[in-house]
Amino acid sequence: MPAVPSISRQKAVESIREQFTLDKPLLESLIARFQELYDYGLANHGAEMQMIPSFVTGVPTGSEKGTYLALDLGGTNLRVCEVALDGKGTFTIKQEKYKVSDQLKQGPARDLFDYMATSVDNFLTDFGTTSTEDVLHLGFTFSFPVEQTAIDRGHLIHWTKGFNCPDAPGKDVVQLLQDSLDRKHIKVKCSALVNDTVGALLAHAYASNGALISAIFGTGTNGAYLEDISKIKKLKTAQGSITHMVVNTEWGGFDDERKALPVTIFDNKVDRESIRPRNHIFEKMISGMYLGEVTRCVLLHLIDQLVLFQGFASKAFNTQYAFDTAFMSAIEADKEDAASPTSATRKVLVQTMGVKDEYVSKEDVETVRTICEIVGTRAARLSSVAIAATMVQTGNVQGNGANDDGVKVGMDGSVIEFYPRLDSAIKTIIQYSAFYITDLSNLTLRKQHSDERSVKSS
Repeated sequence: MPAVPSISRQKAVESIREQFTLDKPLLESLIARFQELYDYGLANHGAEMQMIPSFVTGVPTGSEKGTYLALDLGGTNLRVCEVALDGKGTFTIKQEKYKVSDQLKQGPARDLFDYMATSVDNFLTDFGTTSTEDVLHLGFTFSFPVEQTAIDRGHLIHWTKGFNCPDAPGKDVVQLLQDSLDRKHIKVKCSALVNDTVGALLAHAYASNGALISAIFGTGTNGAYLEDISKIKKLKTAQGSITHMVVNTEWGGFDDERKALPVTIFDNKVDRESIRPRNHIFEKMISGMYLGEVTRCVLLHLIDQLVLFQGFASKAFNTQYAFDTAFMSAIEADKEDAASPTSATRKVLVQTMGVKDEYVSKEDVETVRTICEIVGTRAARLSSVAIAATMVQTGNVQGNGANDDGVKVGMDGSVIEFYPRLDSAIKTIIQYSAFYITDLSNLTLRKQHSDERSVKSS
């Protein structure tokens, strides 16, 4: 005889909803907190929101021409490509992806950077890329926090997204890459270092003529924008006639002190068991690496309350990170009858997660869909907070001639690309949460096309 739950399914789910719901006053307070941390980070080194000057002092217009080599290290893959800009806002590319193993992510920095150099060499051999100069110039997109001191110099602050090479923090990543290229006698010079979010902004600006904000919602999350140089107070050296500079916000570190974010017990569990606990809690509440894990923890809680699957779990459900964020995307997109044996939700639960079919009722399918919707909605609301706060921050550069046709936000990443309704939800929530943004008719949230990702560092 099945055990009797001590709480009804409805009350258990409503309790979860209450913990994850962000109302308008809270959203507005989070936007205000963003503003405080933006201003502090622009003035101080070592801030939780690091506000890193990129030394990129303008954005493309789409008229640029040339052929460039680019290397992009992200959360999952390494990409090497040759990009030919035609000067009309379009381009052609040759590219290759290389898998970065967990061993490389956790091992000595030299092994990781040697692998990158070897990948560049393989690409040059396979595609026959040549240059009229003695060496090929390469732009390096690096998706991790660095303290940048020049366009071609940057010291790693710390790893994110599951990387943890212990001897790399504090070192110049451009020099690490150049040393590996030189050891292998590869005639390539790393001439520019850009954060992936800065690169995304430049790629969007080239393709759409005018983006001043970029946001990445993928394995991790981050944003970049064009800032008035006078507001970047921690830049001590004179910048001459320069009026603006792209700033890498590193907003994944928003409110690591937890003064404003409503962190749940499920977020605490995910954070506590992560590679870098008490770090980037905002990122862990909204990014693709962690959304599925937060959801798994919530579902296990309901299983323990005996309101889901009759209290039975599975080996997969008891395995950290086994419930991928991609499963949430499939479940939220599932419109089939909850009683159907062929619904995408049931397939995820039974075929992928290993729950016995006889334990999965129609009500269980509906509950899992609801939990995915609850966790996903919170992610959309927190994402909108970051974008809305950045829109307010860039008020000093809107309407100066560079962006008279409206506010363009370039968005990139697997979550924004594949998660149902997220982009439309973000736009709606920006208006709902930001009382000072009353007209969204001139706001464009533009998803980056997959081939544009290769233009980031070129």
